[in-house]
Amino acid sequence: MSDEPRIHTNPPLTILGRHIRTDGKRAAEDIPALWREVIDSDLMASIPGRISADVYAVYTNLENSGINNEGWFSFVIGVSVDPGSPAPPGWGLFSIPSSRRAAFDAPENDSTRIVEAWQQAWAFDDSAKTFICEYEVYTEDGEASVNLGLREPRNGEGSCH
Repeated sequence: MSDEPRIHTNPPLTILGRHIRTDGKRAAEDIPALWREVIDSDLMASIPGRISADVYAVYTNLENSGINNEGWFSFVIGVSVDPGSPAPPGWGLFSIPSSRRAAFDAPENDSTRIVEAWQQAWAFDDSAKTFICEYEVYTEDGEASVNLGLREPRNGEGSCH
């Protein structure tokens, strides 16, 4: 795993999935419980209008959006669908805007090691992060990464000339 993230711009995505509202104190219990629910019931396989086999875990609607990752947030496990897709009862549609991202890959493309990718992401410069919408993506090829929103460089900072 490289210490430096891949910088990219994601396309706009609409994610349809199961979601919860949690905070840092409850997340260690709430998030694994939602993963168990989704995996045990094979919920992602039954989603109509699915664009790909990739699965997204999205952190959004942060209580301190744009400032930090403290407080309450929505956590979603879902798949990319057409923006006009209907949401069944108990499901939600969430938008990931097109934006600059820092992607931290799980070591050896092993999705069970996503926490190590998060450790790299947490150590990344907070002043560069947007704290608006973060996500994990688990591709059908078995790759996994954490993707943080990045602020736009100021005054040409970080760009090539």
